[in-house]
Amino acid sequence: MILLQASQLSKSFSGDTLFADVKFEIKTHDRVAIVGRNGAGKTTLMKILAGVESYENGHLMLAKNIRIGYLTQQMTLNAEGTVYEAMMKPFQHLVDMERKLAGIANYLGNNSSQADSDEYKNKLTEYEKLQAAFEAQDGYTFEHKIKTVLTGLNFKEEDFNQKIDYFSGGQKTRLALAEMLLQQPDLLLLDEPTNHLDMETTAWLENYLLTYKGAIIVISHDRYFLDKVVGAVYDVALGRVTKYVGNYSKFIAERDAFYDKMTAEYERQQAEIERLETFVQKNITRASTSGMAKSRRKILEKMVRIEAPKLDDHSVNLNFNIERESGNDVLSAADLEVGYTMPITAPVSFDVKKQDAIAVIGPNGIGKTTLIKTIAKRLPALSGEVKYGANVSIGYYDQKQAEFSSSNTVLEELWQYYPTMPEKDVRAVLGRFLFVQDDVKKAINDLSGGEKARLQLAKLSLENNNVLILDEPTNHLDIDAKEILEEALIHYPGTVLFVSHDRYFINRIATKVLNITAEGSALFLGDYTYFTEKEEERAAHEAYDQQEQLPITRTTSYEDNKQARKERRKMERALQQLEEDVAAKEELISEIEQTLTLPDVFNDSQKSYELHQQLVTAQAQLEELMEQWAELEANLEETD
Repeated sequence: MILLQASQLSKSFSGDTLFADVKFEIKTHDRVAIVGRNGAGKTTLMKILAGVESYENGHLMLAKNIRIGYLTQQMTLNAEGTVYEAMMKPFQHLVDMERKLAGIANYLGNNSSQADSDEYKNKLTEYEKLQAAFEAQDGYTFEHKIKTVLTGLNFKEEDFNQKIDYFSGGQKTRLALAEMLLQQPDLLLLDEPTNHLDMETTAWLENYLLTYKGAIIVISHDRYFLDKVVGAVYDVALGRVTKYVGNYSKFIAERDAFYDKMTAEYERQQAEIERLETFVQKNITRASTSGMAKSRRKILEKMVRIEAPKLDDHSVNLNFNIERESGNDVLSAADLEVGYTMPITAPVSFDVKKQDAIAVIGPNGIGKTTLIKTIAKRLPALSGEVKYGANVSIGYYDQKQAEFSSSNTVLEELWQYYPTMPEKDVRAVLGRFLFVQDDVKKAINDLSGGEKARLQLAKLSLENNNVLILDEPTNHLDIDAKEILEEALIHYPGTVLFVSHDRYFINRIATKVLNITAEGSALFLGDYTYFTEKEEERAAHEAYDQQEQLPITRTTSYEDNKQARKERRKMERALQQLEEDVAAKEELISEIEQTLTLPDVFNDSQKSYELHQQLVTAQAQLEELMEQWAELEANLEETD
């Protein structure tokens, strides 16, 4: 079912076209992303789709009685009362039904002696209908849903009865998200939903959205999140909105492949134009070749010229160099306790080698920033020590640096740190960070967070340190800027120690992951994906060990053994059925994947999209079947 459909939409600001001729379609269960650089018009497009902003031309149609939920970046929950009371509001109709059921049940219990009366029978019929409706609307599980969502979004049970005014702005944003998820609108629009979430909470939200019953449109700079959640991408770039089928990584691959293809076609046509024009110029005046020249001139006149392809890659041109190399042993932390007055975590110990790129991860408030500040010599250690190797020079980037204030202009701000540098060289450095022409005259206080972040990175790039310690370097950057920063750090010849919640960024940069917990730290040799795999293995082993420690009770009676054999045969039949279902689902997936490679399907975006949606659904169903199979197999092994 089509929930939302837009055609020929256009939007302008002050006479400048932001985008035009936009086509957009959302069906039930769709999960799509809107991407594009900062300022391209992503949020404006979402506001138009949400019905909170106007458009100049085109048509926007919504399904009848559609319920839309729109979570903005600034939205917070400002309801009165406690958290639990606010979360109950979407279920008020169920509370009323529950109260009515209790009233009828009370009547039936007190008047059982009148069971043959018409009034009693009518009440009994009413109770049965109301109970069926209550059950159909998940009336028996809504309180569990509330607890699941609040716990998933990192609220403890003791928070449930706290007044909403008690919480911070970031926590209120999470509460607004919780309320919207519980309302379960048909179409959920989320603008940067992971901004106030740590890694664990973001992972929970990803899994929750994968099973969400409605359709979802999301704007996010979290590429890992987009890869896991969405099945289509709308790219807002250069005044157009282009649809790509697949997750974020597939979109990037297809976009770049299309750009390369169009560039090759453009270059081939330009070469052909040059060849024909040269022939015409040389031969138009010669009697013997004038006819051929005129023929080629007609070809040129009729030729449909291909425009030079463009990518909306107006982003940072970063590079980091070093003045001199460090030794192989860069630094070593031994029994290091960090904090301001009391230690935040247990003692931390780890070594950093030359050209390591170590991501420091852990839950919010665990002390990651405090740890790297201590290592960067911005804070004293409470106990333990950090030993530094030969020739180590540290450059430090603090996420708070992107929030600084100054009456300086951009040019003055950088120049004051390097007063002997010629102005043209300072301007050249700023130009690499997108401060061009009059941009360098902007006042610092008028800059956005992203612009301030770029300026601080410009300062850092001039220090030429051989160790970079970075605290959330991607926080204020758009996706394009993140990708350029990644490339710069990948090619950086020094050592990197960084804190980040951006799992995609960590996967691209990290060679090791330092996980900080309340109990201490553990160093993993690999990227974020490797770390999660190892953590899942550890959790599985712990669960197995706990199962092994459970007391074993044995029954020896004939009836018990007979019942056990019956239950085992039942499980074996169920296991066989599951194996058949898995085989059928795998065959279906294989068929869809082969169909997707056919030229008439591959070149038809609509067919390709529909098949891809079927593939995503089939893969999710297969995963669920495999989980059921594994659980049943484990249960069978326990009965052996």
